[in-house]
Amino acid sequence: MATTHANGAAMHYELTGTGLPIVFVHGGWTSADMWAPQVERFAEEYRVLTYDVRGHGRTGGSAEPTYSIERFVADLRALIEDCSLDSPVICGLSLGGMIAQTYANRYPGDVRGLVLAGTMESFPPLPISRLQQETLFPRLALYPWMHAVGARSSFRLLLNAIRVAQSGRPWLALDEDVRRYARREVRRIETSEFVKVFDAMYEFDSRGERSITAPTLVLTGDHEAAPVVTQSDRLAERIENAMRVTIPDAGHLSNLDNSEAFDEALGRFLTDR
Repeated sequence: MATTHANGAAMHYELTGTGLPIVFVHGGWTSADMWAPQVERFAEEYRVLTYDVRGHGRTGGSAEPTYSIERFVADLRALIEDCSLDSPVICGLSLGGMIAQTYANRYPGDVRGLVLAGTMESFPPLPISRLQQETLFPRLALYPWMHAVGARSSFRLLLNAIRVAQSGRPWLALDEDVRRYARREVRRIETSEFVKVFDAMYEFDSRGERSITAPTLVLTGDHEAAPVVTQSDRLAERIENAMRVTIPDAGHLSNLDNSEAFDEALGRFLTDR
């Protein structure tokens, strides 16, 4: 891993391979390690960049009191410029998809392609207004509770709540090793950073955006939570150049649950587009 300084944070990243550049942006409360299968597959043909988003992994936290998707996008912009990557394909999963969407909206001429896996238009991914969001899920109640119980318990209860809504079906991952990986990653995160990342997601809403012009691939696992599938379908409908693919035998972390099918879909997109 290498390090570069971006907006007051020491960003840890890994750049490997040669060819057309691809940037992989990980999901919330994980790290760049989640892309290991994709690095192994694509670094033979492409210039692959993975990194730990601010608040995560080896990048760790920062003194900023709050985070936003815009802050994460500014970090990514600085990293791409520092690595001299010309018009990369950006592949983001979940939180990473929020960052990728926003980056493509802010810098439409600098994105060769966009891959959005298990991502959302808003968080939580429900058909509710901002006022309804604040009423149903008030931050004044949520955040003190998260600080009190800690990152690990907050994450577990969040997953369980979604699983109940899914009639008990597993949705984060079908593979127990993948679920263990996710829980292990959360244990590395300070509670204060967990809350700041949650807040960045809570504030995100791309439902009014219409400026993504890059060729786009929208992916979800066939066991993904229904609200995420619905929002992914809408994303694919409103992005003119979008392809829509479902990864079989996979949950939210589809790149790990079924890396072979994920890589096949991504490789086909890169070749065709």
